Amino acid sequence: MKLREVQAILEAEVFTGADKLDLEVEAGFGSDLMSDVLAFACGRVLLLTGLTNTHVLHTAAMIDAVAIVFVRGKRPDENLIEAAAGMGLPLLGTRLLMYDSCGRLFQAGLKGCSREVGDDQVATLSWESEKTQEGKKAGTIPYGAMPAGGERTMEGCCEEGLQQVGVTGETRKPAWTSRSGCLER
Repeated sequence: MKLREVQAILEAEVFTGADKLDLEVEAGFGSDLMSDVLAFACGRVLLLTGLTNTHVLHTAAMIDAVAIVFVRGKRPDENLIEAAAGMGLPLLGTRLLMYDSCGRLFQAGLKGCSREVGDDQVATLSWESEKTQEGKKAGTIPYGAMPAGGERTMEGCCEEGLQQVGVTGETRKPAWTSRSGCLER
């Protein structure tokens, strides 16, 4: 599918790269998690996201994306547009939601980066599960990811104050405090 067709299907505005609308797009990938993009995007991909920061440009460059489409009416600032233009990376924007954008493109024949996630690629595990994975008890988080809901635990901490002993022996209160098992800042 040509980028020009993507623009028409998504009724998208072109922020930069109007001269590159004849580029061929092999697949689409929609995500606001750039770690997922790095892990699963494939081919000459069209990246759909609601993020409008420089991390998106860096990620797109790493996966050799054909273009970026900002969804949900998000608009990149002038600095992002200039940086993308300098990279030769087309930026488009649509008022459609991510789900609707991906659905329209899929219905028009653009394939996704489809594959099943294997056990070795699971980013988080259920904290209640007693299954084991790679010899570790479930409840650990591979790849440094946060558990669902963003809960953190600190074994051995008291709920009243979470006092820590510093390097020189003084007692100080850390940045995180506990209340009813949830940590708050």
